[in-house]
Amino acid sequence: MVIKELYIKNFGKFSNRQFLLKDGIQIFYGENEYGKSTIYAFIKAMLFGLERGRGRAAQNDEFSRYEPWENPNYYAGVMRFTSGGKTFRLERSFDRYTKSALLICEDDGEELSIEDGDLEMLLGGMTKESFENTIAVGQLLARPGQELAEELKNYAANYYETGSSTVDLGGALETLQNRRKSVEQEIKGLIDRQEEKKEIVRQECRYVTNDAQRLQTELEVNQEKLQKLRLVQKEESQDKKAEDVENIRGRNVVEEAGPGADTDNAKSWIALGGLGIAAGIAGRIWSAFTSSQGVFSGGAISVLAWIFLGIGILLVCLGGIKWLRGRRDGRKYQEPVQEKTVVELRPQTRTELQRLEWENDRIKAEFKEKQIRFQNLQEQLSELDMPGGKLKSLRTSAQALKLAEEKLLEASRNMTQGFGKLLNKKASHILEQITQGRYTKLLVDEQLNMTLFEDGRRIPIDRVSCGTIEQVYFALRMAAAEMLCEDPLPIIFDDAFAFYDEKRLKSTLKWLSEQQRQVIIFTCQKREQEILSRIV
Repeated sequence: MVIKELYIKNFGKFSNRQFLLKDGIQIFYGENEYGKSTIYAFIKAMLFGLERGRGRAAQNDEFSRYEPWENPNYYAGVMRFTSGGKTFRLERSFDRYTKSALLICEDDGEELSIEDGDLEMLLGGMTKESFENTIAVGQLLARPGQELAEELKNYAANYYETGSSTVDLGGALETLQNRRKSVEQEIKGLIDRQEEKKEIVRQECRYVTNDAQRLQTELEVNQEKLQKLRLVQKEESQDKKAEDVENIRGRNVVEEAGPGADTDNAKSWIALGGLGIAAGIAGRIWSAFTSSQGVFSGGAISVLAWIFLGIGILLVCLGGIKWLRGRRDGRKYQEPVQEKTVVELRPQTRTELQRLEWENDRIKAEFKEKQIRFQNLQEQLSELDMPGGKLKSLRTSAQALKLAEEKLLEASRNMTQGFGKLLNKKASHILEQITQGRYTKLLVDEQLNMTLFEDGRRIPIDRVSCGTIEQVYFALRMAAAEMLCEDPLPIIFDDAFAFYDEKRLKSTLKWLSEQQRQVIIFTCQKREQEILSRIV
């Protein structure tokens, strides 16, 4: 890929500015505030777009930093480049309201789709991150308080493990581990809450069991009382039968003895009355024959006969009345005793028996309810023992995260053996050329320690100068760019040679001039142009 033209319609401090570029090395020289960084930002924005941040981040993002000073609503530009033997025109509008992008092949007029990845394909899969960490080379600046060697170690570590300085394998592994721990904590929380629910169910099971045992005991006691009462009922029934027999016998005696005594008196009276009647009748007969004789004349005997006859009739009537009364009193004698037995004894026993039977029925019904409740609680325990959908999903996620960790570690080992070795080999070759054979080899071990070799001697990276560290940094970037980019993309340097002396800069520029790449250098010094004019 070769950038042919940059037309800045409105971007940062530039408006309607055109820059024509060519193959090979070209230098953008200018003092500070000239706009070199603006042109570099424009190239990056044309290739990968320019997104506006959100919230507070939008105040200092690149969108706001390079928003046009004049007419900010007209925020756009054009880039022409060649790739694969064809020329393309890329137009972009960065304005927040009219944001758009257009890619056209000028050779045949075909319009390509940036959204579908046509531009990314022309860039060989290069992303904004890999662009900034390979072919877009800036000055290696350490963070405050940190040595340059440590900054280079951090940069090399990512490439050594993943091939991209923005993809932190260690960080990714830590993220996976933290995520897995979080999932495991969530699983533990679910299991603990599930165990709490199970304990509540177990406690209720114990309560139900205790209630059932209490009911069983009450049922046994009531059964015992019921059995005893039934025995009492049986005995009372037998006693009642015997008493009924005695009552019947007593009544018969009364009917025979009571009425017999009255009838004897009545009979005596009747007998006397009969004698009186007989005497009266006899007297009347006697008076009929002796009515004309002396003392025993018929008149006196007739009076006595009438007296005896009257008394006899009276006694016979009274004796008959008394006999009938005695018979009636004998029949009524037993009835009050029989009614007293039925009213006072049997209803009491029957009521107690019914109460106990009702109590037993209640206990049995309640006991049945406890059994059903206990069975339901056991089913709940069984369901709680079975993992729910969320718990299964979390366990699956934990297993997947653990598998991802293992695969990531395996990938790390493979990269260490594959990409790492190849990267070291290419970087060592480039470093040997730009140091004119002083450092012949660069190694990065598994502990991410970098070592240089000078005449067969091992030299730790923290023992060399900042200029040499910059060269190692350059060699790693160029090696990575060569490995990651199938189609050579332009290499852009933005004040990347600040720590280079004349000798280092000359050897580096000479190496760049020998590469089949477009090289764009932004600098605030004239020495790059002077050295380049001597070696080309």
